[in-house]
Amino acid sequence: MKILSVANQKGGVGKSTLTVHLAYAALESNLRVLLVDMDKQGSLTLTFAPAEGEVPTLAASKLFDAEPNGATPRVITDKLSVIRADNGLLSIDKAENQVIRRPGQALRRFAESFDLCLIDTPPLLGIRLMASLAASEYVVTPVSVGLYELAGVADLMQTIHVIRTQGFNPRLQHVGILPMKTNNRSMEEREALAALRARYGAAILPETLPERAPVRKAIAMRRPVWVGARGEGHRKAAQEWRAACASVLGRLAK
Repeated sequence: MKILSVANQKGGVGKSTLTVHLAYAALESNLRVLLVDMDKQGSLTLTFAPAEGEVPTLAASKLFDAEPNGATPRVITDKLSVIRADNGLLSIDKAENQVIRRPGQALRRFAESFDLCLIDTPPLLGIRLMASLAASEYVVTPVSVGLYELAGVADLMQTIHVIRTQGFNPRLQHVGILPMKTNNRSMEEREALAALRARYGAAILPETLPERAPVRKAIAMRRPVWVGARGEGHRKAAQEWRAACASVLGRLAK
């Protein structure tokens, strides 16, 4: 099982939207997918909301327990399961550093049942983000192209460096930085994107994902944007998101 974190400590950049679409793309490739929602805002959890009367299953905060309790992820389909966010996540960032390695150990109990695990991380630099990175073989960074959003990229890159060099996870590979919610008509954004490419070079993925209304509608309908594409804008969004997801998943070592 390969583990990929979708990480940026800045909120509102599209982490959950990207995570969901990566899951849909992987399912279409016949992969068995496990989703983990480490963000208490629970956007990923909302996409695969529990049914009324559903029996509780493994919650994300329980991945930090010293001993596994035998609970298992919620099965959505025969190839998709989810570990949902819960209120217990609120206390995790107050924990000590020794809990950072626990989620990786817990997730590997399910390695034979899944081909790919996708972790949606919280919008802050803390224990949950570090634990997600420590559990992962790969990390991809979605970024919005704006002054405030880009200012945090360097901090995240430093966190990745710490995870690699301080003994938490030397095998962690950065898949790249994916520009999202871009506006090609904005000269300021075009200049900011050019500056980002100049600073980080090949770390910036060649694909970009412009802000498009069909993406928001698809998420509201709990389906990938490439399903039922109608109209030029919708078809364009479908092409962009298929290409971006294929690029990210294609960069995971075979």
